[in-house]
Amino acid sequence: MKLQHFRFFCISWVAIVLAVPGHPSPARDAEVAVAEDRTRLIALLDQNFAQWDLDHDGVLEASEINHWVANPEVRGEQAAAMAALKRASRFRKPALPSMTLDELKSRASSKPVEKGSPDLVAMFAGSKKRIEQASRELFTPEGPRIETIRQGRMGNCFSLAPLAALAHLRPDYIRTQMIRPVEDHHFLVKLGRDEIKISAPTDAEIALCSSNEQGGLWVNVYEKAAGEARNAEKPIEKREATGLDALARGGSAGTQLAYITGHDMFRISCKFAKDPKLSEADYAKHLDELRTALAAATAEKRLMTCGTLKTKIPGITPNHAYAILSYQRDTDTLRIWNPHGDTRSVKGTPGPENGYPMTDGLFEMPLTVFVKEFAGTAFEILPAAPTP
Repeated sequence: MKLQHFRFFCISWVAIVLAVPGHPSPARDAEVAVAEDRTRLIALLDQNFAQWDLDHDGVLEASEINHWVANPEVRGEQAAAMAALKRASRFRKPALPSMTLDELKSRASSKPVEKGSPDLVAMFAGSKKRIEQASRELFTPEGPRIETIRQGRMGNCFSLAPLAALAHLRPDYIRTQMIRPVEDHHFLVKLGRDEIKISAPTDAEIALCSSNEQGGLWVNVYEKAAGEARNAEKPIEKREATGLDALARGGSAGTQLAYITGHDMFRISCKFAKDPKLSEADYAKHLDELRTALAAATAEKRLMTCGTLKTKIPGITPNHAYAILSYQRDTDTLRIWNPHGDTRSVKGTPGPENGYPMTDGLFEMPLTVFVKEFAGTAFEILPAAPTP
């Protein structure tokens, strides 16, 4: 069966969640601003712009924004404002003309006129909400759990999908071996064969990363470590300004699965299911091979991820990575998790036309539909047991 490498570029951290009829209702972390948010953001700009502008040239550059995002002393509303500015600075089409005080205040004073422009006030409100709701303990007594995870404003579904698969099958490993607090508000994060030491995520970094409701800080710690590790792998001249910037570039969920476990993996492509020239016999052969791989991985409790390219089914996100939690052979059905953590109901009969009901990102889909909709699957390979 043909193997294929899949790279997923998800909803980026400049996106804002909107309600669409017939699709999921607004996510729990939807960015909805009120009049007070506009007033507060303008006041924060007036009060802090001179301090934020480190070289006093009247313009906030990316390096200055990154400096304050990484500063643990920047907290609460100031951190929310800085997270909003960080996201706005990443807009390319259309890009902000310049980050002067007058320009930022003008943008904060009215809704965006140009389609796709950054809504600073909504971003500020959403960032403030995530900071306020974030639990500062590393793990809650019942965690880690995937039901509380919501992908943030970075396009890092590829890094969350394998993490969720790991949390589903081996939560004790994450709690006892993968993420450990050390001295001076730092953490050691074991990613496969590597250990990365990071400082605790700042309020602004929490606002930019995934939300975990009251499920603890472990997801944000993982994202910060994964971003720094990803950046460090690049040649110096190609590194991003921050680890989170590197993580936001997207990547392969299968490659990340292998990296965080330290185990090899293999891929099976679903390209065969889209080939109109493939005979029924060859189609059945490929499908049975995939069934066998899925059943074996489920029985052996090995991690699995998958991803989409183009999609047609309502509620299934294009160019997006997912975790496969299990395969049920008697019903020929997959249980899948979407990093967006959506909850959606279905009008009419669940299926390709109406989509599938989803709770906290969890849903089920027949394998025969899956192979038509998804690009492929990555499977963990567990190391052989040592010989006595």
